[in-house]
Amino acid sequence: MSTEREPENTESADPTDRPDKGGARYRAGRQKRTGWRRVFNWKVFGFTVLGMFLLCAGAIGVAFAMIDVPEPNDFSTSESTIVYWDDGETELGRFSAENREIVGIEEIPETLQQAVVAAEDRSFYENSGFSVTGMVRAGWDALRGSSSAGGGSTITQQYVKNYYLTQDRSYTRKLRELVISVKIDQDVDKEQILADYLNTIWFGRATYGVQTASRSYFGVDVADLDLAQSAALASILRSPTRYDPTLGPENAERFAQRFQYVLDGMVGTGAIDQATADATVAPEVLPEQQVNRYGGPNGYLLMMVRNELVARGFDEQEIETGGLRITSTFNIQAQSAAIQAIQDERPTEDADGVRIGLAAVRPGNGAVVAVYGGPDAVEQSYNDAVDAIPQAGSTVKPFVLAAALENGYSLRSRFWGNSPFDPPELGPPVNNQGNRDYGRNVTLERAMENSINTAFVDVAMEMGADKVVDSLVRAGFPDDAQLQENLNPRVAIGIGGVSALNMANAYATLASQGVRSATTTIQQVVDREGTVTHELGVSDERVFEEDVTHDVTYALTETVDNGTADAAQDLDRPVAAKTGTHDDKTAWFAGYTPQLAASVVYFRGDGTQSLDGVGGMDHFSGGAYPGRTWTAFMEGALEGLPEEDFPDAANIREDNGNDEDRPSNERPNRPNDDDEDDGNGNQNGNEGGRPPTEEPPPPTEEPPPSDEGGEEPPPTEEPPPPTEEPPPPTEEPPPSDEGGTDTGGTDTGTDSGGSDTGTEAGTDAGTENGTPNPGARSGQAGVVLLGAGALAVGGISRRRR
Repeated sequence: MSTEREPENTESADPTDRPDKGGARYRAGRQKRTGWRRVFNWKVFGFTVLGMFLLCAGAIGVAFAMIDVPEPNDFSTSESTIVYWDDGETELGRFSAENREIVGIEEIPETLQQAVVAAEDRSFYENSGFSVTGMVRAGWDALRGSSSAGGGSTITQQYVKNYYLTQDRSYTRKLRELVISVKIDQDVDKEQILADYLNTIWFGRATYGVQTASRSYFGVDVADLDLAQSAALASILRSPTRYDPTLGPENAERFAQRFQYVLDGMVGTGAIDQATADATVAPEVLPEQQVNRYGGPNGYLLMMVRNELVARGFDEQEIETGGLRITSTFNIQAQSAAIQAIQDERPTEDADGVRIGLAAVRPGNGAVVAVYGGPDAVEQSYNDAVDAIPQAGSTVKPFVLAAALENGYSLRSRFWGNSPFDPPELGPPVNNQGNRDYGRNVTLERAMENSINTAFVDVAMEMGADKVVDSLVRAGFPDDAQLQENLNPRVAIGIGGVSALNMANAYATLASQGVRSATTTIQQVVDREGTVTHELGVSDERVFEEDVTHDVTYALTETVDNGTADAAQDLDRPVAAKTGTHDDKTAWFAGYTPQLAASVVYFRGDGTQSLDGVGGMDHFSGGAYPGRTWTAFMEGALEGLPEEDFPDAANIREDNGNDEDRPSNERPNRPNDDDEDDGNGNQNGNEGGRPPTEEPPPPTEEPPPSDEGGEEPPPTEEPPPPTEEPPPPTEEPPPSDEGGTDTGGTDTGTDSGGSDTGTEAGTDAGTENGTPNPGARSGQAGVVLLGAGALAVGGISRRRR
């Protein structure tokens, strides 16, 4: 076999005979790429990067074109509504969905601004609303699962998220945040961005913004923060639950490290030098004070303000988030006096379930200056001074007197003073306290002093219960169904219910000389722009003539000086007051000076349980604990105010000594009164068919005149017995109101409202068959003159104002 090599194909070796590179033979013979070279080359990479850049640029352009800066969200603009005491400066409380109080950049100290920039965004004044390095750092930390001292978002981005957007975590929200941040940075001044950020950021403890945070952590306004406090607040800002040093030792350690980081950052930004940083130590941080805004007695005041705002047309959202500034009518001195008076004077013995309501109103404008509705508005939302409507008792009697003065009577008009008062048309009899007798005919002045029930029911029956109700409503009592249902003479002794606030306002009507004003708790409302949207105006109405209220006030000053309201004497200034007790269920004390009217009510449970035994008292009366509470309150509330005098008494119809122009006392179904006319007024109170309980003893001397409550003095001597049988009269003597003779004429031997036993207070000394005895008639005249003279002296001696 031949081993020679075959000759090479020289033709194929000819270079000119090689296939063209662009031809199919060339491509077929080219070596193929393997591995990663098959999918990557620089041309592909370049076009990919270019395409992505153009795509991102287009997307950003579209985003900028489509994403507008929205309106601030409701959360960011919500601001606490602050309620002030009547001085317009001292805070009483606030309403808020978020506890935030917005302040201007000028109120935020530079140290705090610099500390926050050092802690949160050191390039804040240079960047365009976002930081590339910050985002890269944040991304790298996310990949590593760690966190750096700084975050990825700038202050502008955090501001945009809080002020315009929501807290949700999504790429869409992040893109909107970035775009809006750039736009905001272009349109809004950096100082304004920083101020808005500091007013919206959360600081823990249910506080938003630096103002409420400064008060919570350091007890001062933001404007008063020093360098150390500013750095501390900037440290806590990052995560309040982790950096609040009062929440535990771990938090305290983290806070110390963060505090140093902030100081170092301030040195790095040139805000402070190193020596200042080294000399700055962490300040004391106050622990959180978790106080319910409605807690304690003052919570009732906030509730009342809120209720009035709603009644005036403010909606709940505006109240909670509108940033209103409200000056209330409540006076801090008066309110403190109310709380202190009740703490000092309330009974402790057998006092379970006893509740106390107190209210005070300024005469002339209806401003409510103090209210005690209970010890804590959170534990007991029911306001004992506003919501409770206990029976008014005798505190209504001044308004019965006002109605009487308007309808033809005077302070000297006389009515039935003994107990009981039981004319047939009245129904069940009316009794005085303790079933005490004060005399058949007592003046309205004395009836007020001694709170004589029978006299006031008598006058109400005579002039009409509707006039009493009208007087009460005009004064300020609510015209409710309960009052209208009690349209009978007993309304004169307070069988209707009323709140302590309405009672105080009714007495304020008397103090303002007959001008009634609607009660209010709000002086002024200012919105967040500083516009006054509501201001207290004088909304009043004259409901009583001045002369009427002057006489009522005079009678009430006499009640203090000589009657049941003597507890108010300790006030040591001109004062008019009245007690009130309804059965044993409620006890009142109400009164006024020219500057202030107030009422105090004690009741137990729902007002249907007995107060007897409370404080060791067999009978719990308005003149005791309620009177002392009222006086202690007024002493504190009026401290520093000058004494003012009441106007003089008008003495309505005083010139008509016998009140002859007043309406007739002749009413159907009521027997005539057999008592004598004492010369000081017609006999307006009848015995109502009750016979005398005992024969009056023969007096030995003329009794002195008396201003004290009690039964009117009887005649001084009994007429001598006749020496012989008198001849029969030729004619019947005419009826007479003079000399105290029986107004029914001669007796005919029949009973007319009770048996006559020969003498009835020195009258009817004739025989039972009605034949008059001349000797008896002569003795009658002497007795009557003596009795009339004694009563006249007593009446003249009374102090008039």
